[in-house]
Amino acid sequence: MEETALRNNILEYLKSHHTLCLATVGQGLPHAATVFYVNQGFSLYFVSSPTSRHGLNLGQDARVSATIDEDYSRWRLIKGVQLEGTVKIAGGIWECGRLALAFVRKFPDVADFFSSPQKLGAKVLGKVEGVKFYELTPSRLFFISNEQGFGQREELDLTRTLERVPPDSPGVGRQ
Repeated sequence: MEETALRNNILEYLKSHHTLCLATVGQGLPHAATVFYVNQGFSLYFVSSPTSRHGLNLGQDARVSATIDEDYSRWRLIKGVQLEGTVKIAGGIWECGRLALAFVRKFPDVADFFSSPQKLGAKVLGKVEGVKFYELTPSRLFFISNEQGFGQREELDLTRTLERVPPDSPGVGRQ
């Protein structure tokens, strides 16, 4: 597949899905956690607690891998995105406000989570108070589509793409 078509297919897939399975490592042990996400271009954002197992792991090692896919019952239909990259805590009140709005637009039922967590009960309120927005910046993504052929997997290397294109070119940065 031509690179522009691959980029567009991946971006459309990211936009139309809701959860990613995040893989981290801490204390020599792998861990996977499913989180809701929103994307802005290839950057993926999720909300979590720094004291969760994956949050603690990210504090030790920012490198991650993740998958975004569906629960298929027929192998010929399998389609999804695999990626590897790094995660950091998203910062700044404006960025966090923008991300909260993006989450509410994509997941309307989380509005109380951000604006009135006390409505959800004391247990939820206690957990919400410590959450942070995280930004996952992929370095490589793989688009999987068994519909195109068994094991069909195409790589988009964002590090190579960014090296090739001058930073001030249109379309670079937040896609």
